[in-house]
Amino acid sequence: RTEIQDLLNALYEKCDDHGKSEKLALQAKTMGSKAYLKKRDTEALNNFTECLRLAPVDSSLLPLAYANRSAVLFQMGRYKEALQDMDRAEQSGYPAALQHKLLTRRCHCYLILGEQDQAKASLEICKKHSEAVSPDSKEKYAKTVADLEKILANAAVSQMMNTSQEVFCHPSLFKGENTVVRYMTSAFEMRVSDRYGRHIVATDAVRKGSVVFVEKPYAAILLPEYHNTHCHNCFTPAANPVPCKYCCDAIFCKEECRELGQTWHQYECGILHILSSVGIAHLAVRVILVTGWKRCCDIRHEELEDRMEGVGKNGVYNGRDLSDGYRAVYHLMPHFNRCLPEDQLQYCLAAILLATAVLDKTNFPKHNEAVMKSEDHLDVAHLASAVMRHIAQLVSNAHAVTQIMGSSSGGKSKVEKVSQKRIASAIYPTASLMNHSCKPNIINSFYKDLLVIRTIEDVNSDGQIYNCYGPHYCRQVRQERQDSLNRQYFFMCKCEPCTQPEYLQKEASWSGFHCENCGGVLSWMGENEPAGSDFAESTGVFLCLQCHKLQRPSGHLVQVCTKVNSLFEAGEETLLKGDVSSAVSFLKKAVSIGSEVYLPENQYFISVRDTLARAFSELGDFKSCCLELRECLKVVELRYGSESIELAHELLKFSDVLTLASTTDAKLQGEIQDVRRRIDEIFTLNYGPHWK
Repeated sequence: RTEIQDLLNALYEKCDDHGKSEKLALQAKTMGSKAYLKKRDTEALNNFTECLRLAPVDSSLLPLAYANRSAVLFQMGRYKEALQDMDRAEQSGYPAALQHKLLTRRCHCYLILGEQDQAKASLEICKKHSEAVSPDSKEKYAKTVADLEKILANAAVSQMMNTSQEVFCHPSLFKGENTVVRYMTSAFEMRVSDRYGRHIVATDAVRKGSVVFVEKPYAAILLPEYHNTHCHNCFTPAANPVPCKYCCDAIFCKEECRELGQTWHQYECGILHILSSVGIAHLAVRVILVTGWKRCCDIRHEELEDRMEGVGKNGVYNGRDLSDGYRAVYHLMPHFNRCLPEDQLQYCLAAILLATAVLDKTNFPKHNEAVMKSEDHLDVAHLASAVMRHIAQLVSNAHAVTQIMGSSSGGKSKVEKVSQKRIASAIYPTASLMNHSCKPNIINSFYKDLLVIRTIEDVNSDGQIYNCYGPHYCRQVRQERQDSLNRQYFFMCKCEPCTQPEYLQKEASWSGFHCENCGGVLSWMGENEPAGSDFAESTGVFLCLQCHKLQRPSGHLVQVCTKVNSLFEAGEETLLKGDVSSAVSFLKKAVSIGSEVYLPENQYFISVRDTLARAFSELGDFKSCCLELRECLKVVELRYGSESIELAHELLKFSDVLTLASTTDAKLQGEIQDVRRRIDEIFTLNYGPHWK
């Protein structure tokens, strides 16, 4: 207890660092102004946002920072965001003497966006404001207004920018919403058995691509590395966020989200650095802050009365009411008694730490005292007990909320890489009812914090619906999957890829070699799989899965692997140094020699091939790059499937390269159209028509 209190005292001392500071806000604004003058827009944008995060709620810096950020956004072509910031500047008391700057900028934004009516109204305001402009700015202002009037009069340029955007439509559930289990299709039902526990089964045939779950989280937390870039309420990437009024830790994409976030942020404000320091335990606390202590106690003491766990007296699981939602969360499996003792201790310590911080540093006790019953004790022991239960539940039931993010491939490459990043953790009580399979028949996708689940294969009536808890048969070998599932979820998976022998041969090919005896798949039989040229020192043998011959690595295989490894390292090194021609030479030799012994599906060999494709791209030889990528695509399709999201991402990359190659070879246009059609088909199946 002494050590816990010492740690808390140290964390409490840092609370002041997470409050507002006029001095630091002014420094950030000054840096932003300097960056803006030097046309370093991204730097200026970040500095003005930092100023807004740091400025006290009544600071005169707030309207200036909003106005300055609107100027940066205008310069960056982010006109809608610029308009939002101009409104915020005026609402927070922008000086009347500088008002003319906002008026002309607003009119200019409307003109560029092609919003003529707003532009006309804005221009009229600009004209009326002429008398209020100071003498030293009057001439420049009059010229700017005259220029805007000319642009508006010219109908040909009234639509300077096409702003049509595909609007996300809330997806509709296949056959409507289930009346018993909310947020789920009526074509499914919840069942319970000794073998499967609570699980989801189809009562009708469901075609692949059907929307079967659409669920908002009961509670969700943003990961710390995204605290300064994403909305803390809905997880939208925020280019022009509004800050919390009282701390510098939380930002929101708009005022509405800031208001909605007050449900829980009123308690987390100023101690977010403490709560977010213990991972999933933060989400456990958030569940209780969202629920309220009285409701937590009411559900905890509630009798089931022969109802299925999580179902209320109204016969509904996870209904719209907060009590229905918390009941569904409370009855998720905690598996606490099956956790390792050291994990139990860790959960216990985290719960005590956070419960103490909530009681010491927030108004949560005060806000709950009035509605609590005499037996609803709100002290460290009782609050920590509730937090600890939720930690144990969330370890097995929390969902990783992901977003697709793009980034350059690096170097001189013109190809964009996209990857799926985990940005938040959330609890979706209805989706949590699905059991695991290493070969799932659904796929998860997210729009902000909204979880949308679609089927990726046809499901027959009476077929069980399976999610993948992480270990997937296309990404991990059987033993790794089994170890991971047993460690975190406490069961031995018996799905098809975990029990059928044909899947083992597929897994073996990911690190396999050609058998010199029969040409079959050589699989390594040993504790540690050797990489590159480590065969000579490794204790183990190869087993051919075709001729069943046990064999030590031959001298030829060791020699080739050593040579390929050396060439690959040289290729990567020269590519980093910018000597692309030499890199291509090294990597071409590595691919040519390696194809003698490595299977095409061998992950190491694929990485050599992919690096060669990247080198060709940086060299500007896009036709050769296409040749290598076609070989890589065959392997990706073989491993992940012809309708897999992994293949779609690789096809996106291939489409970029094909387009670049088509500038010198018009014959590729037909292939480009075929690839784009296939990309659209796969993404539409997995993510719906709004996948872009």
